[in-house]
Amino acid sequence: MKGKQLTTIIIFLAAIAIGIYVIYDDHVAQRGNDSQLEQYLENEGIETLPSSEQSIEVGVKAIDFTLPLYSEEGQMGLSQFEGEFLMVNMWASWCPPCRDEMPHFLKFHEEFEEENVQLLGINMTTVDTNETAISRFIEDFNIPYPVLMDVNGDVYNNYQVMYIPITYIIDPDGNVANIIRGYVNYEILVDHYETAVERYKTSYQQ
Repeated sequence: MKGKQLTTIIIFLAAIAIGIYVIYDDHVAQRGNDSQLEQYLENEGIETLPSSEQSIEVGVKAIDFTLPLYSEEGQMGLSQFEGEFLMVNMWASWCPPCRDEMPHFLKFHEEFEEENVQLLGINMTTVDTNETAISRFIEDFNIPYPVLMDVNGDVYNNYQVMYIPITYIIDPDGNVANIIRGYVNYEILVDHYETAVERYKTSYQQ
C-alpha cells in the first residue's frame, strides 16, 4: 500500500516538475519573441542583412544590372528604363515588412501607371528561403510589374544591400535620386517620388 502511495507521489511530483519546465520554456520563448519584436521596432521595420559596406548613396550613378525575369524567359536590365523614373524595390519572402508594404506598391503602380515612372521588384534570391516561398509571395500579391531574380547576388553585392526592404528611386539619367530604407506606405512612396521629380526638374533649370 505504501509502495503505491509512494509511486503516486513520485508521479505527482514529476508532473509538477514537467509543468514548471513547460511554463519556464514558454516564458523564455516569449521573451525571445518580445526581444525580436523590440529589435524590429527599434530598426523601424528594417531587416538587417550581413554586410560590411555602406550602401550606395543619393546622387551616384546607379550600377547597371541585367537579371532574369521571374517565371518568364528572357532578362531585363536597368538600362532599359533610361529616360524614365524607376522605383526599384528589393525584397525577400521571409521579410515581414516586405510583405506589409507590398499593397502600397500595388496602389502606387495603379495610381501612377500613366506617369513617367516604372516599378521594378528585385528578389534577393541568394538570401531568400527557397523557390516555393518566393513564388508564393509573388502569387499572393499578383504583382503586376516585372520581378527580377538576383540569382547570383549581383545586385546584392554591387548595391551592398545591408537592409531589406530597400527601395531606390532612379531618375531618367540613371542616377540614384532617392533611397527609402525599410517599410514604406503609399504616402511615403508618393512623397519620395515627387521629391525626386522636383529635384530632377530643378537640376535642369539651373
